[in-house]
Amino acid sequence: MSISKQLNRATLNLKGFAEEQVRGTLFSLTSRVIKETPVDTGRLRNNWQSSIGSPLRGELSGVDKTGAGAIRRANSAIANLELGETFYFTNNLPYAARIEFQGHSDQAPSGMLRVNVERVRAAIARR
Repeated sequence: MSISKQLNRATLNLKGFAEEQVRGTLFSLTSRVIKETPVDTGRLRNNWQSSIGSPLRGELSGVDKTGAGAIRRANSAIANLELGETFYFTNNLPYAARIEFQGHSDQAPSGMLRVNVERVRAAIARR
């Protein structure tokens, strides 16, 4: 095999490895955030929305106390993510920010997003 083909193959392997790492990190992050989102009716947990390229702006009307639907939607978006694209993970309910930043929930007094982003940041720093 020529050196050119070997370098091309190595480049493709590195790209695939990087995509796996990014996807795995996002799968873990989004799942934890969704599962740690406080549940009353299940509306907040269901309203985690995942997209590529631009954030989704609307609210979802359904409820899901388990978060399975939000996790499925996140996993679907992440599976289609390519290196260089921007992944958005949003919750557009008016009270989502109050729960995240003002401790309005005994179930998640320190929020659900910030604590998990910090966990990921710390894990990456240890590598």
